[in-house]
Amino acid sequence: MPIRTAAAAQLLTLLLLVIASPAASAATAASSPRLPAPLWLVKSNDLALLQRQAAADGATLPPFATWVGCGGKSDPDRCSPGQQPIFTSYVPLRRLAMSGWHGTAVFDIEPWVYTPRPERRNPGEYICLAAHLAKIDPSLRVIITPFIKPTKKIIQEDVVAAKCGAAAVDVQSQFANGFPVKFGRFIRKAVIAIRKVNRRIIILAGLATNNPHVQLATDLIRDYDKALRAGIQGFWLNAKNWGSRNRCTATEGGPGCPQVGITFLEDIGLIGGK
Repeated sequence: MPIRTAAAAQLLTLLLLVIASPAASAATAASSPRLPAPLWLVKSNDLALLQRQAAADGATLPPFATWVGCGGKSDPDRCSPGQQPIFTSYVPLRRLAMSGWHGTAVFDIEPWVYTPRPERRNPGEYICLAAHLAKIDPSLRVIITPFIKPTKKIIQEDVVAAKCGAAAVDVQSQFANGFPVKFGRFIRKAVIAIRKVNRRIIILAGLATNNPHVQLATDLIRDYDKALRAGIQGFWLNAKNWGSRNRCTATEGGPGCPQVGITFLEDIGLIGGK
């Protein structure tokens, strides 16, 4: 081998060794941009449940929630200052916009009795109307959280919310919690579809302590990680008793499984001070 070629080969080998060294890897990781901290939406009654469980555990639950939903049919607690009202019907949400109210509101349109029948029959129409309320009240930011059955149709309503200009959309992915392959596939598909029509909208994903069944904290951590890798920017964390089909034990914190939620929040670094 010619001397110059041999020298070049040695130099290349040295460069590869430096790049592959732990110090170089650490420097590369340190210089790579960090993702912003996730946003959090939590209903006020769920948050109260988590706070009581944290206190019972001797832990400190910091004010981690970006938005605290309140006052909806699924949350009977009245709204306190600084909280975000939840609407399951378009008409009262429109009244809010017409009143000149400034802030964020949640439009939780679902196939349940809390949403009027005309809206259940034409969810896309009312999702778009809700997103367009910002034209009436430019200071109003609407988070739209559609759910529809079968669940494979959820994404199409999320896309409508994005296309019509909602401030944020919650992908109600909690039906797949505890099924990592199913959850990962669904959330990736949702993010891709939403981003095709809106590059700026905030995308949240649903996590629940006991939906579709009682979860382990490890289940939620796995789904949390998959969602962040897919491009999710935040989460709607549910800690609610979803009826007799989900049975939370005393070890899990009783109704709502708040102990699962507290363990999950500890494991992702949001709770400390035990």
